[in-house]
Amino acid sequence: MAGIYSHSGWAETCRGDIGQMTVNVQNIKYLPTLPLNTQMTGMMADNGSGIHFSCDLQVPKAAAKRLVYRQLKTTSTPLSIGGQHVFPSALDGIGYSLGFQCSGGAVRFIDGSHAAGNGESVTVCDSNEMANLLNQQQIVVKVFVTFYKTGNVALVSGNHANVPAQPQIGELTIQQQADSRSGFVASSPVTLDMAALNVDIGSSGSCQVSTANIHVSLGTVNKAEFKGKNTTGGVAKRFSIPVFCSTPTDIRIGFFGVTSPSGGTDTLALSKANASASGVGVRLTYGNNGAPAPAAGTGVKINEASNLPVLKRITASSAGAAENINFNAQYVQTDDAVTAGTANSMVTFALEYN
Repeated sequence: MAGIYSHSGWAETCRGDIGQMTVNVQNIKYLPTLPLNTQMTGMMADNGSGIHFSCDLQVPKAAAKRLVYRQLKTTSTPLSIGGQHVFPSALDGIGYSLGFQCSGGAVRFIDGSHAAGNGESVTVCDSNEMANLLNQQQIVVKVFVTFYKTGNVALVSGNHANVPAQPQIGELTIQQQADSRSGFVASSPVTLDMAALNVDIGSSGSCQVSTANIHVSLGTVNKAEFKGKNTTGGVAKRFSIPVFCSTPTDIRIGFFGVTSPSGGTDTLALSKANASASGVGVRLTYGNNGAPAPAAGTGVKINEASNLPVLKRITASSAGAAENINFNAQYVQTDDAVTAGTANSMVTFALEYN
């Protein structure tokens, strides 16, 4: 008996190693004094080892591959904060955005760009941009979560809230294209669940600032002053936040905003606008506040609400007697090249106290 077969009948197969993954993150802190629609944490990596996809590289191999995430739990019109689409968590008043990193590449967010079809989606990576995807047997996708204050969260007993898990918030697939004339064929999806969250809720009561909006002019800086990544330009400019409290209180201050992707956790990204400069950010450091505050020049961790240092014990009880807490801002080079232009940035601060 003779058997007839064709090599063209074989094809490469790619699939997720698991069918479901739960995104676990550390405890988060909600500050009632933070304005609405403000980022309240930094970008937090999932505690696990990522989502693994396997490809057998069987000939004929795929001509193109891409990994696509599609958000399932969303609203008709997603909220956009800092350019990222923010989705509701299981606790009213807290939302989240998602970022994905494929095989150590750039982190991509659901922001309307790199969308794949209708709905809230993002092409996490694509062999047109990462050619090595075509030859990888194991592809790993890391998940990142950022949380935002989207409303007022009611204080609870003990200033702590447990947020239930959210099943099937979205799904991730690996998609293959046999040739340029064919469409993409998706694998079975790996569904994502959001784990239960533990939220610590800060105080909302008795301390205020006498000046809510503070403008810091960093002046004009020649780009020749920057000599490479992490070098500074211009002079560090001091700014102060005046605080008063109804009773003597230990004060911590958190700063929240869009950080530079290639800078440190103490560096703000420049605001996006026509004719903006590039390759630089604005670094924030603590000023001279005396003990027990961090030493002057220590970097401020942006989007950090937990484990903030005590900066000062405030005894002033009126706006007229408010006590200054000092910080510094300075331009810093964040990329290999600097281009000239306007260089503005914005950050929100919030008081934290017991």
